[in-house]
Amino acid sequence: MGYNSLSISIPKQYVMDMNLKPGDTLLFREDADGTLRLIPATRAREETKATVRAEQAGSPEMLARLIVGAYALGYDTIEVVGREPLDQATTDRVLNTVKRLRGMEIVESDVRHVVAQSFIDPTKFPLDSLIKRLQMLVSGSLERVTESLDLKQTENLESVGSIKEEIDELYWLILRQLLVALNRRDLASEIGIESPLHASGDRLSAKTLDEIGGIIQDIALELVRLKGLGTKVDSQVTMGLGKLAAKAGEAFNTTIESLLTPDIKLIRNSLALLEETARLEKEVTEEMLASGEFAYARVLASYFGQIARYCNIIIEISSHRLLRKTSRVATVQQ
Repeated sequence: MGYNSLSISIPKQYVMDMNLKPGDTLLFREDADGTLRLIPATRAREETKATVRAEQAGSPEMLARLIVGAYALGYDTIEVVGREPLDQATTDRVLNTVKRLRGMEIVESDVRHVVAQSFIDPTKFPLDSLIKRLQMLVSGSLERVTESLDLKQTENLESVGSIKEEIDELYWLILRQLLVALNRRDLASEIGIESPLHASGDRLSAKTLDEIGGIIQDIALELVRLKGLGTKVDSQVTMGLGKLAAKAGEAFNTTIESLLTPDIKLIRNSLALLEETARLEKEVTEEMLASGEFAYARVLASYFGQIARYCNIIIEISSHRLLRKTSRVATVQQ
């Protein structure tokens, strides 16, 4: 139409479904696969709702998992209902679960149902900022267990469980952000998702961080158990485990930096640190095996080694991130 414009026709049913009128604004967005998306900018987003039937869940643990799942899938409202009046234990489990979901608040609660509503603004939680926060939490809990390897001061270990709960909360929020970005492409760039193709790697990175947090919690529980048994620790063993823990921590932090700021030098450095951690784990373990003692320490050494092995997963994703755009390492043609 005219000299510089092309026109397209829009299916009538789409116009009716979106309640479009002359003068409404439409956004056009091109996805990585070449798809052209048409987004009604003036359309109020419809709220989504998940209703969970308590008696069908089978157990309080399963009910809690379903609530968390509904949250991660991005539902705005989550309602828990019962065929019979909800007992106090079920109601308490629902309330405690919702308390751990960021941005969710209980808006109704009686014997028949509990309703939680989301008041979260997805644009306030960029993905990389959440991952950076996860890094800080995991690194902090690792420092606490490292300081307690000699079993002299285990008071710091009490906070590791609370840190793991916060790690879980952030992981669920990251899942929610990823699914919101996939469903609402108009918000994806603000959340930090350049393409739907990248969402799977981001989810795997977040899950890996969550698993590493779980390993550190296991270390803390093992140290508390050993303390309770009155275990006598050998100073040389403690020194070896301390070096291994420090190297695992250094490898972890460098790995996350390579994820957040993809750079070939950071990735190479991370790989070298992971190899050094693996070598140190083997060295410490062989020394303890040669002594015929210190079975407790071999378990701890294995935990620190697992942290490094999980970091290898993130390194793979970092390498993929590096190849999304042209850099001094590779030229990328879309």
